[in-house]
Amino acid sequence: MAKEDKNWSGVAHVRIRLDILHSPAWRTLSFTARALFMDMRASLRSTNNGDINAALGTLSHKGWTSRTTILKAVAELTALGFIAKTRQGVGGPTTGSCSLFRFTDVPTFEQPRLGVSACKATFEYLVFKTLDEAEQALRDLAASEAKAKASKTK
Repeated sequence: MAKEDKNWSGVAHVRIRLDILHSPAWRTLSFTARALFMDMRASLRSTNNGDINAALGTLSHKGWTSRTTILKAVAELTALGFIAKTRQGVGGPTTGSCSLFRFTDVPTFEQPRLGVSACKATFEYLVFKTLDEAEQALRDLAASEAKAKASKTK
């Protein structure tokens, strides 16, 4: 049996499956979305999947300054199946509650006080078998955002 590595004893770390890093969906992500994934993943502990937020108040301590940039990155991560929303936020940035997310490669435990139900890992990012499929998902996202923006201006 190998000796325990003392360098890792008690040190928090981030685990990411290699099938994520090698997936066509990951290769299609913008670097902003990848950075947000890493910052959100850093808050993942053994039982809090489903209670991960992307609020500017939380992320500003990690260098994020734009709510719009965060929202675009969250939309990319969701469209490509890396995260899924577990609770819709209510109210504005200073009142109400923020949206919560789960990572699709990790099981989610029930959290009744947050309204989060238990869920097995769904690995939604694996749906995209080719770069073209993943790029099409991002094009569809951009088209739906443009359509929503156009309907707001009418």
